[in-house]
Amino acid sequence: MNFLWPFQLVLLVIVPFLIWWYWRDQKLPAESVVFHPDLEFLKSVSTPTFSRNRDIPAILYLLALGLGIFALARPTAALPVPDNKTTIMLAIDVSLSMRADDIKPSRFEAAQDAARIFIKQLPAGTKIGLVSFSGYAAVNVEPTADHSAVLDAIDQLSLGRGTAIGAGLQIATQALPERGENAKIVRGQRLPPAAIVLLTDGRNNRPPEPLEIAAEVRNKDVKVYTVGLGTDAGSIDFQGGGMMVGFDPEILKNIADTTGGKYFEARSSGQLNSIYQGLGRSIGWSTKPGEITGIFAGLAGILLLSSIAWSERSRRIV
Repeated sequence: MNFLWPFQLVLLVIVPFLIWWYWRDQKLPAESVVFHPDLEFLKSVSTPTFSRNRDIPAILYLLALGLGIFALARPTAALPVPDNKTTIMLAIDVSLSMRADDIKPSRFEAAQDAARIFIKQLPAGTKIGLVSFSGYAAVNVEPTADHSAVLDAIDQLSLGRGTAIGAGLQIATQALPERGENAKIVRGQRLPPAAIVLLTDGRNNRPPEPLEIAAEVRNKDVKVYTVGLGTDAGSIDFQGGGMMVGFDPEILKNIADTTGGKYFEARSSGQLNSIYQGLGRSIGWSTKPGEITGIFAGLAGILLLSSIAWSERSRRIV
């Protein structure tokens, strides 16, 4: 935290002085003399002790004073602001293994719900697109600021055979601004900021090789955030029997590390929602210094009113 008028903080020296004055006032000798037969009892009741009705209003007042001085210094902090320059692509695995119900109600439905949560966390105006992949990859929605179009496309996704993680990553990258198949990247060229959020529950079994594509994605200045979905108990019916299905964490970690993104694992629908909610609050947003004087002033006002209210209440107690 920084301050626009830091010299105002000098006024904080008033606070310890007032504390000393208050403590001294509690220990001042009585102005009159009385005789009492039990001196030990008189000594015990005359020793200053903490009293809620007497001391809490004073504490609240001192806290209000301190916060008020902070407000006078005009504090600033890094505040989240929409970053409408960033384009985001959602790449969702729609292979048949997404039918597994180890993630309730199913991996596929949990992924759809999480994607909706992610989109709703984004600031209005952020461009987002959708790619789905199974044995091949396809662009469902080109990057657009119309978030409702992407939400509608998520509802219409369907499952297919195969898991082409590399293809999903490649097609998602090509859909980003100035990263198309024929785009020429000049060394040192500043491209529009972009990110890919890739979710899969399986292992790559179709070309191209995901790590080779990840290297190309890195050269196009795109960060990839990978999410592995599923549990060790996940299985689907296949040709009359059960088939275990699980993701490859090493490939997903390497994709994220290569491109400068992050890797996440989701073992439940709750975890998946939390991951996408967190991503939605970070990607598409940036921080900018902003004045938070009003927060400190408001808290100071609340504490001051609380001090007055507590003091008045104490006086009315019979």
